[in-house]
Formats: sequence, C-alpha cells, structure tokens
Amino acid sequence: LKDQIKNEAALRPKAGDKVTVGGKELTWRNVTAETNYFDFNATLNSINDHVAGYMVTYIECDADIPDVIMAVASNDQGRIYFNGVDIYAFTEARPLMLDADKGKITLKPGINVLVFKIINLQNSWQGAMRLTDRAGKALTNVKIRLSP
Repeated sequence: LKDQIKNEAALRPKAGDKVTVGGKELTWRNVTAETNYFDFNATLNSINDHVAGYMVTYIECDADIPDVIMAVASNDQGRIYFNGVDIYAFTEARPLMLDADKGKITLKPGINVLVFKIINLQNSWQGAMRLTDRAGKALTNVKIRLSP
C-alpha cells in the first residue's frame, strides 16, 4: 500500500518522461496489450519478482457518464487511483482471473486519469481492466488516450 513512486496517485506520465526509483532512472513508454490483459514480464521480455509496475490511461468524454462498471484483475496485488483518489486495493497474492473485482465509477467531462499499480511477488506479473455500461457492454462515448 505504500507509494513506490512519489505521489503515485497524481501520476500523469507520457511516453519519454523519466522517473527515478531506488536510484535507477526509468522511462515511461506507451504499450498496448495484445490480449485482454497486460503482461509486464512479456513486455519487458524477462521474469521479474518483487517488483511494482504501473499502467496509466486517460479517458476522455464530453459529459458525465455515471454507473460505469470497472472490472479489474491483478496478479498479484493491485491498487487503482481514479482522478487522484485511491479507489481500490487488493493486497494478497493471486493468479489473474479476469473481472475478479468490480465497482462503479462516474466519468467526468474532460480527461479522467486511471493509474493501476500491479505488485508482483513471484512469477506472472499481469493486470486487466475494462470499463462497461451497466449492461456489460463496452463504452462507446469515450476516447482512450495514452497521454494527457
């Protein structure tokens, strides 16, 4: 539950931005998942244990969209900040099970920011998130962006 990056709830990175963690400079980059989940180990082409990774996306809409269902999965631990507010934490080890946890959010007009932190204890390091309407259908009135 502790910040791995200073003030992680307020992260607003774009590709090429730098951050120093544990004395090591890291560079944010755009990545698009090739499946219905994100696999950090596959992206980095290496196995990584006892690490934290972040997925940040920007959701643009023209008006309030209430009762959006957020379905989340993490392998292992997960934490989500929505527009700077801590809204979700799962603090146990577990395998990835799509849609393991669900909750409701309201998208506001303009840019909404989702920061999804995944902590890996050992082996697989994955996360998944999807936003749907109350009927479980994909949102059509939003734009997903990789930079603010």
